[in-house]
Amino acid sequence: MYAGKELRRARHARGFTVRKLAEIAGTSAAAISQIENGARGVSVERYSSLLSKTRTRIVSLPTLANTAVEVAESIASFLAENDNQAAYREFISFSDSLRKQSPGIRVAITLVAPETTGSALYDAAIAALVEHWLSEASSPLPDWLENADLFLPELQHLREGIYGPTPEPEEVSAAFLRHNVLFPEVAMESV
Repeated sequence: MYAGKELRRARHARGFTVRKLAEIAGTSAAAISQIENGARGVSVERYSSLLSKTRTRIVSLPTLANTAVEVAESIASFLAENDNQAAYREFISFSDSLRKQSPGIRVAITLVAPETTGSALYDAAIAALVEHWLSEASSPLPDWLENADLFLPELQHLREGIYGPTPEPEEVSAAFLRHNVLFPEVAMESV
């Protein structure tokens, strides 16, 4: 299923319809749709060929860290189950993971824009977290961080539960303030 999601993302990023990709790849729209929906398997060679039509390629990274895309999907799943604590823990875990990665791996696992989590607050917080850890390493920032949907109209506090003190702006990193997310810098590491 993950390969199908990535193919769909690559197709959308290129602005192709299923029909257009099928035409370019010399296959049927039904075949592309089945691959994207996980109803049909695909060999690595065929998958690589399809991705190349969208000017995307398969890359192997020396890490087991989750990408921003995977983390957003996981948070969306937790939020759909009303498990806010699990969503929050996933967010903190992603912060820990980014902190531990080399600058190049940080860039690689955050390069592709994640889909929405269903929560504007979490979407903005993920963008702020990526921006924080990439900026901390003086790494280039992906363009998706400038998406207007990732900037909240007013300050909102991301916290594990409904209670807890609201941090002062001086306790929040510049990246989080830029996205209007109140999240204390000290909370970016799990205990």
